Formats: sequence, structure tokens, C-alpha cells
Amino acid sequence: QKIRKGELQDLVLGPFRLLYQNASGSFARVYRACDTRTGKMVGLKVLRQRYTADREAVTEFRREAELGRTLRHQNIVPIFDVAEDQGTHYIAMEFVEGGNLRDFIQIRKKLSPRDAVKCVLDIAEGLEYALTKGATHRDLKMTNVLMSSTGVAKLADFGLASISSDGGETESAARALEYAAAH
Repeated sequence: QKIRKGELQDLVLGPFRLLYQNASGSFARVYRACDTRTGKMVGLKVLRQRYTADREAVTEFRREAELGRTLRHQNIVPIFDVAEDQGTHYIAMEFVEGGNLRDFIQIRKKLSPRDAVKCVLDIAEGLEYALTKGATHRDLKMTNVLMSSTGVAKLADFGLASISSDGGETESAARALEYAAAH
């Protein structure tokens, strides 16, 4: 109830103290949070309350986290933990200081050729690594690419990813409209 009302002061989920909302999507909200055990800043993706009673939505949310936990690459946002606290489901991940690619370009208006090539190369390297693990992102868009304050592009939100042991796509995974329209 406090999250829904925006009352984050002294709100703790598991070992994480929520500080402020950083991003919001139709499925979840992302908060900057502090791990009370270590003092480390994390991104805490919290499943929206309207989905907590939907078994399939919770399963998909947890599937995203479990897939993300297996992907360790400098151009993919690492997932640290997936848990539930009193009916609230969350994913703890690296908090990337910076912003998403869409906002980054809107602020800068234009990228130099060198910066644009570096960004595309970072994205391609993250995607290539995911493919070697059998994962296809399936929701690649500017808001799912985070730009660190040091200029490194990192892929986030593998929520619609498909994965299979042979690297092929699975039949059951959903697709983002942007991705599906391209195929």
C-alpha cells in the first residue's frame, strides 16, 4: 500500500530500503534501493500489485530474474536476487548510474560517430553473449538499454526473453510489439 501511495520513507523489502522510484513500466516499477546488509546501491524491480495474484505473471517475473542471474557480462545488467516479501515480488539488480538510451539521446540530441559506434558495439556484444547462453532478448528498445555514467551501454529487462538449451526460440515466450513487428 505504501508503494502504491508513493510513501517510500522507511519502506523496506527484504534487506532493501527503497529510496526513490527510478523508472516505471506496465508490469513493474524500478526503485533505487540500499542493501541494508552492505550499504550497496541496487535497482529494485518491484512487480506491480495488480499482478501479484496472477500466477502466470509472477512466474514470468521470476523467470526473468532467473534467466538474468545466469547472464554475467559487462554489457548486461546483472541480477543479484529474486524474492518475495509479504506478497510483494522483487528483483534486485545493479543500479546503473546514468539513464536509458532514449533519455540519453534526448538530452544530448546527437551522438558523435565514435559514441554511436561504441554504444551499438556494447549492445551487440551483450546480445552476442546472451545468444551464446541460448537467450534471445525479444524486447530490445531504447528504454531497455541503460547508459552508465562512464558511457557503457548495458542491456536490461530480459522479461520477454526466450531461452532454450539449443539456442533456438521457445514457443511460449511473449514478444514485445516492437520486436514482433520487425519479424
